[in-house]
Amino acid sequence: MIKISDSQLLAKLANNDSLRYFITVGSDPYLQYLTQNQIIAKLRTLGFAEHNVFAIDNQTDWDLVYQSSQAMSLFSSQTLLILQFGETALNVAIAKKLDELTQHLSPDVSVLISLTKMSKTQENAQWLQNLSEQLLIVSCNTPDAKQLPQWIEQQSHLLTLTIEKQGIELLAYYYEGNLLALSQILDQLKLLYPKGTISYDQLEGQLNDSAIFTPYHWIDAMLLGKTKRSMHILQQLKVNDIEPLILLRSIQRELILLINLKKYTMQHNLKAAYDAYKVWQSRRNLITPYLNRINLNQLYQVLKKLAEIEVMLKHDYHSPAWERITALNILFIGSSND
Repeated sequence: MIKISDSQLLAKLANNDSLRYFITVGSDPYLQYLTQNQIIAKLRTLGFAEHNVFAIDNQTDWDLVYQSSQAMSLFSSQTLLILQFGETALNVAIAKKLDELTQHLSPDVSVLISLTKMSKTQENAQWLQNLSEQLLIVSCNTPDAKQLPQWIEQQSHLLTLTIEKQGIELLAYYYEGNLLALSQILDQLKLLYPKGTISYDQLEGQLNDSAIFTPYHWIDAMLLGKTKRSMHILQQLKVNDIEPLILLRSIQRELILLINLKKYTMQHNLKAAYDAYKVWQSRRNLITPYLNRINLNQLYQVLKKLAEIEVMLKHDYHSPAWERITALNILFIGSSND
């Protein structure tokens, strides 16, 4: 069993013809689409010209799936079996079906499975062990703000595009979270500027702000004290018609956690506070610097302002909520070096 990121896939496929089983795991639909096409193209060169595609859910006819894993195609001696899970969870019942499937696979059948997520426990499942010797697992998660410039560089290289560093940073700013739109603009740039280095000035007039964010991106930016980034995210959330009440509910949960952690540390250390409130390790590194520079009174002030905005919205839904949420953004961040 080999685990790689989507950016490593082409090199792995070029150097290994023995892989027959593939799992793409991640919530980014564009990366899922791209990696699956790359795998299909590679398998086609190895003779797997026939594809049988099944959407997996609780109503799947597994007898048909089993038949496809054994039956010889009329047009090809080698067949690719594609199982697309979509939003369907990989539950115990489906795992049992996969156990049976993988125990009796024909050697002339390759399998490509797409999942949005797979837990550590599920990685130890028997059906995975049945495939492990020829199995490649590809991560298809959206690159975060730090990873995105490198992803843009890699895609530009594949298109033989050269973009100056500031231009890559501008692309990352405008298209974070929206790889489909980012790929489309790179294709467009290839047509517009087939030779030479593309400058920041050449890019600036070609781009639209198409970044896609969630309320969690906004909260993380505020915790990090990133004023410009949090304001950009907030603007995009507004453009994409996110309900203000959804933002308020999201930040309310975070505020209550922060207040409880701050109060707990009055008598215990911060690690004990994180353990008591079951804060994931990945978030501790994000929250700790914020707690170190903010006091309990400031957190209560933010909570008070949030409550005022919520009351205002309940009495007048058309009130200027976004202006008040922007002020809340600044109050939450407090003093910042950004």
